[in-house]
Amino acid sequence: MNWLRKSLVRAGILSSNRHKSGDKNEQQDQSVNVPYDREVTGLNDPLKEYMAKMLNLIRELIIFCLLMMAISALTNDPPKVSKAAAATPFLSKNALVKDFYKGELSAAIDYARNFEFSFIMFYAPWDAQSQAARKEFLAAANYMKDYVVFTAVNCWQPQSECRNQYNKVYRWPVLIVYPCFGPGIKYNGPISAPHMISFLYKLMKPLKKISDTNLNFEEAFVVAELNALPKSREFSVYYTIALKYLESDYEGRITFYVKPVKVSQNKLSLYLWNQVRVLDIEPGDWKVAPILNWIIKSSESPSSWLAPSGSKSSLLSDVLQPGPSLILFTAKNPLHSANDYYMMLQEVAHEYKNCDDWGLNYDMATKRSRNLLEYQKLKRMCQVKSTPAKLNDVWSLSISAPFVNSSSNKLTIGNKQVDCNSINLGVREPFTCQGLIAEKFPDVPIKSGKFKNALRESELYPTSMWRQDSDPKSMQNLRKLLRRDKCRTFLLAEELTKAIFVESNIENTDQIDISTLGCDKVNGSLNFIALDSLRYYMFAERLGIDLSTKSDSSAVVILDESLETHYIMQGRINSTNLRRFVQRFSNNTLTRSMKSSVNVVHNYTPSYRIRTEDNADTFTVYVEEIDSTNFLDTIQQQNKATVLMYYSKQCSYCNGISYVFLTLARKLSFVDNLQFARIDGDINILPWEYTMEEFPTILFIPTNRKEESRVYPSNIPITVPHLLGFILSNVDVSSKLHVMYSVCLHSQLEKDKNICMATIRNETLSLIDKTLTYWRKSNNRHRQLLLHNLKQLRQLHFLFNHSPDDYKLIESYFKKLQVYEKGHNTTSSLYLVKDEL
Repeated sequence: MNWLRKSLVRAGILSSNRHKSGDKNEQQDQSVNVPYDREVTGLNDPLKEYMAKMLNLIRELIIFCLLMMAISALTNDPPKVSKAAAATPFLSKNALVKDFYKGELSAAIDYARNFEFSFIMFYAPWDAQSQAARKEFLAAANYMKDYVVFTAVNCWQPQSECRNQYNKVYRWPVLIVYPCFGPGIKYNGPISAPHMISFLYKLMKPLKKISDTNLNFEEAFVVAELNALPKSREFSVYYTIALKYLESDYEGRITFYVKPVKVSQNKLSLYLWNQVRVLDIEPGDWKVAPILNWIIKSSESPSSWLAPSGSKSSLLSDVLQPGPSLILFTAKNPLHSANDYYMMLQEVAHEYKNCDDWGLNYDMATKRSRNLLEYQKLKRMCQVKSTPAKLNDVWSLSISAPFVNSSSNKLTIGNKQVDCNSINLGVREPFTCQGLIAEKFPDVPIKSGKFKNALRESELYPTSMWRQDSDPKSMQNLRKLLRRDKCRTFLLAEELTKAIFVESNIENTDQIDISTLGCDKVNGSLNFIALDSLRYYMFAERLGIDLSTKSDSSAVVILDESLETHYIMQGRINSTNLRRFVQRFSNNTLTRSMKSSVNVVHNYTPSYRIRTEDNADTFTVYVEEIDSTNFLDTIQQQNKATVLMYYSKQCSYCNGISYVFLTLARKLSFVDNLQFARIDGDINILPWEYTMEEFPTILFIPTNRKEESRVYPSNIPITVPHLLGFILSNVDVSSKLHVMYSVCLHSQLEKDKNICMATIRNETLSLIDKTLTYWRKSNNRHRQLLLHNLKQLRQLHFLFNHSPDDYKLIESYFKKLQVYEKGHNTTSSLYLVKDEL
């Protein structure tokens, strides 16, 4: 405080009687001995007294702040946070999935590494997608329980090991497959059991041995010519490349083959639809990342499947914006090895893009025929759906002779009795007991009744070696196991959706040549894409295609984003019709489709409805919701003007002005020749002259001259008075009085109603004066019409003065004013008079 006091003394505000001394200690003693109160009492000036009080206040504030700082320092405890709720199991205890619901990440990984393949779901218990994935994950675990171990880890439990390590996950659940060695493979596909099963099957067998007779691939395939053992570095790198590719493309559109060769240098060959790209690799250059990048960047296909993620994505816009695209909507079953409709699209796309007459690496037509034969063969083999019994449960190691009871068809081996009707080895018909014994003991004769032992027990010597039919890993039993798995997968795929093939008798032998249509580099060419109709049916509905009404759930459409047009192929889907559709598009002979999502479902017509009462008469006022199907019929009605509002569900401002639009529709509800309607301009495809680019937009379409439509000015706020003025300035002279009278009837206050009626009377007199002017200058034919109008106007003027509330009587004169003779409208007659004058 000494520095403040010294400053006040230097400024002359405080007086000081102290003597200056050269000794610093003496000055300090004097400043201490002179009390501060004496300084204050010695003040004579009011300003000095005020400054002294401020000085005391500042000193008290400083002391208070110091005390508060000390108290806060003493009580500076960490914030109290309630403990997290105890973790609870996300899955049932008897489930096939082991649930680490406390977030034990290390224990889960160690548990997964004990098996050849483990599928782990990292989830958050509160997440809706995790809860929806639980059912699909359990279904996949129930199907793949013999091959893959399924595990779940709670990664949201606070202070858990998984939460601490993975605290920046933006989407749940996260699905990762962990092999017994190597890094985990993330699953990026749909959260559905069939897609998970298909992904796991491909992951279990990422490599195939090449066969010249039958190559099973979808778009392209890679062949590695290796002169190395399976445990070599080159083979391990190639195996990892195949696994990592499945992480980037869960559908596995590129198949990886191995071809053992005796060469000095290994190489990779990428077989595309029209060329082969070879990558020579030195022994020290076998690395996963560069080889995988080369395969992905070098892969080119004239057609491809698109799988939008379901969240914000630019995948569709990147494909549709460069030019027109042909889209095939068809059901894609992940458990079927091939899709015939997509292969037909590939065949047409190959021909369309084959500009330089390149030779194709494979014949798609032959491949389609082979797939059809394999499907029919598998269907015949798997018609009997049964579960084969395990061989170890049927045959024992006992050397006791078997006995058969032909009446009950039961077999006794040692101390075990087996019902032969319940045994099925593979996919054949159930065995009889005689058939089982014949397969087990081929040299033993079989007779009905009690089985007679033809071989003595002394002739059967016990041994530890497994017989071929008892060994589960024998060639015979492995074939049966393979057939069983094929049938299980086939039957599950048929339950999801049956395979669809284009019948051969539908295909026309006279093919249409489209080989040069895709070579126009100036105007561009078509992009061929396919979408799964089971998952992306909403895109088809947006284009006006109802896939639920089609037996094959398939449709073909050409979409031109730049011209905002689309064309739907009519007729059955086959190669001939598809080629003709492409050819007509190239020749610009297709008709633009006007269908949209409103053409798919018509359950109801939403409308704004208000019920009011006036003069004991109940009536309904509404704004009609129209679409592209009844748009032209609505706005082109004769003797009726239309006020149309374009809106969009994504436009929040449209919802705000809907009240203004509805309020004015109620006020003008008495005008019979004026209708209010609205249309969703975002989903309805309209003719070019009626298409709006901004929402909301209000369009006035007059009674007879429809081509003279007017758009509400965009620089004027949309309010009830402004919108009413816009309508009054565009309606014809005979309807203007009717509009004004309807507004007056809805006036709430008597004063406003009287002012409104006075305005109508003045407008009526003005209209009578104009009609008289036309009558003097017109010919005899038009004078008869104008004279009739003058009579109605005189009666209306009389009623506006004496009976303004007599709605029915006034309405009758309005109708007489609007229409005089059949086929002749008063407004059109007035326009004719104007033209002649």
